[in-house]
Amino acid sequence: MGFATRRDGMSERRLRLVVYQEVPGIWVGRGIEHDVSAEGRTIGETVRAILRMINARIAFDERHDRAPLAAFRPAPQPYWNAFSGGTPVPLSELDALPPAHWEISVAIARHRPMSARLPVPSQLHA
Repeated sequence: MGFATRRDGMSERRLRLVVYQEVPGIWVGRGIEHDVSAEGRTIGETVRAILRMINARIAFDERHDRAPLAAFRPAPQPYWNAFSGGTPVPLSELDALPPAHWEISVAIARHRPMSARLPVPSQLHA
């Protein structure tokens, strides 16, 4: 999952990020192949925060002979759906660079993904 082979034979990894507005002024980004997240005041700030975090984690994993980001499971299905239905944004428009040998895709969700809905109370207590 998340691996492709480049023409030069090196493995390239993919991470798709979905970004959505949590509340006015707060954007949240989540990875879908690896459920990493960060928040910021703008879309660009949020994506750059995730990229800094994954760069640090990739370096940690390499020092410990682990597959990069293997500790992070895939995100819940609503985040995959939000990415698929979102608006793609190139990293270059966000002043962000991917980690070496990684393909990073970003999509802005049309709405806030919900991983679980709270039950609706059958009665209101006075």
